[in-house]
Amino acid sequence: MQLSTSTNFFGYRLDGGYTSYKESLNRCKAAGFRVLDVNFCAALNGLSDLSKDHWRELIEDLRNEAEKEGIIFTQSHPVFTRRVDALPEEKQEVYHEMMRRSIIASSILGVKWAILHPAPGRDGEEFDLDACVKENLELHAPALELAKKHNVGIAFENMIEKSTRRFASRAADLVALIDACNDSGIGACWDFGHGNFIFKDQRDELRILGKRLKATHVNDNNGHEDGHMFPFHGTVNWQELLPVLAEIGYEGDFTFETHKEFTRLPDPLKDLVAQSGYAIGRYCLSLIS
Repeated sequence: MQLSTSTNFFGYRLDGGYTSYKESLNRCKAAGFRVLDVNFCAALNGLSDLSKDHWRELIEDLRNEAEKEGIIFTQSHPVFTRRVDALPEEKQEVYHEMMRRSIIASSILGVKWAILHPAPGRDGEEFDLDACVKENLELHAPALELAKKHNVGIAFENMIEKSTRRFASRAADLVALIDACNDSGIGACWDFGHGNFIFKDQRDELRILGKRLKATHVNDNNGHEDGHMFPFHGTVNWQELLPVLAEIGYEGDFTFETHKEFTRLPDPLKDLVAQSGYAIGRYCLSLIS
């Protein structure tokens, strides 16, 4: 298992801009990371290299920089929205184009697993497992087909459930969706911060996923807000939880998605905080084996 982080450590800037992937790569390396998750989410709002007209050239340049610096990309996070059909038509077109670019860019970078958000279930169908699975298979069919063509695995992520039922917030929902795909290139990504909203103890959720678990989003919170903090900065019981990753034979990476530690920081402070995150990650790995 390798320690990894999303490029969004350095993504968002206080001036409203977005740090280039190449700069993020080099700053993550300086903090100690050699394995990265490339985050494409901001492209839906016109930010990041992926939203530029010459995006493919920029991604190929990023791949070359990674090879030169000894960095590998093993995960990616394509664009997402809660409900695609709720977007204005023009925005839906942007979503589909940025999803297409996300998958192709993932392939160019050699990404093993691209993380997708399952749709929550249509109104009145939140408790209808079959209907939710069907909706997601239809919604994500183009992305699944494109990913297979480009040799990129898809990992469906567990979602946040608050006061009302939401499909894919539980491991059993992800199992139903993954098994319905009947494809070894489809698996699960477990977001520990999302899980903390409804599970005081997430160990059994990991056990339910078992070998279907292909990727992680490692972050902490207080169980009420999606804080995306480093482990031990919230209420997740990491000492109790992390050994289960070894128990279930998890073979993916330990990947930080902790951008809110950085969102409000002046840029000169981010590198120091990234270094502390690396130290926290190394400690976490020591609890797994």
